Amino acid sequence: MENTKKDAMDKKRVFTQTPQILRVVDPPHLAFKPLHPNLPAPPTLLLMVSPVKTGKSTIISNLLINDSFYGQDYFDDVKIISNTIANDNTSRFLAKAFDTEDHYDDAMIHKLVEKQKSFKKEEQPSMALILDDCLGSIKREATINHLCSRFRHYNIQLLLISSQNFRAVSPIVRQNATAVIIGSPFPNQKELGKVAEEYGDMFGGAKNWVKIYKLATPERYSFLYMDLAENPPIAYRNFEEVIAIGEKIQKSTQGISADFSDSESDENEKS
Repeated sequence: MENTKKDAMDKKRVFTQTPQILRVVDPPHLAFKPLHPNLPAPPTLLLMVSPVKTGKSTIISNLLINDSFYGQDYFDDVKIISNTIANDNTSRFLAKAFDTEDHYDDAMIHKLVEKQKSFKKEEQPSMALILDDCLGSIKREATINHLCSRFRHYNIQLLLISSQNFRAVSPIVRQNATAVIIGSPFPNQKELGKVAEEYGDMFGGAKNWVKIYKLATPERYSFLYMDLAENPPIAYRNFEEVIAIGEKIQKSTQGISADFSDSESDENEKS
């Protein structure tokens, strides 16, 4: 009888405020300098897919050295793993400024993770981990692929993975990417078609995505940057101009064709 009365009283209880999810405030050591809103906001996995000689190293150099981007002092520690960094003149400033390796090895990732785990959570240094053109030498079961779904746990605020070939990118990397850069020119139309299939649904379909890509890349070294962390996702020309918000293109597509040419085949796939 007593329980019945209590239940009745509980049902009559008046609540003055509906339950609301509040943002968990970052601890002080995660307070970074303000970033331009067009840039990928950490923590982020930035996937960069761009053919050879289309400016990947220039983009990475600007992100890590140019103060208009993250700059040299944004992260406590920066690790760069690149098969070409010793021979790439564009990357010479990266090689001078940061800890670099000229080949990939799972042991490097294990060592990095163990170092981060050795700190108390609130004392872990913020990290940027860059893998540039290494995917050809990385096996499917490689440690880096597993890290892509857990990098935030180790205070890796920027995980950047670049590749010349979209098909070489692990599905785990693609699924966890919160930001994507697609470079130009993209001579392999079949490869570009795969990219359109992957991201088309976020931007109104594959054909609409191709229009967005072409609007974003009117000239050599331009690139399409997609901020997938936003809802709806936002597409930019470089980091400068909004091209589309979801399926809604922000500028004219007159004269832009969304057709793929099947004539670009095996020759381009080999390059």
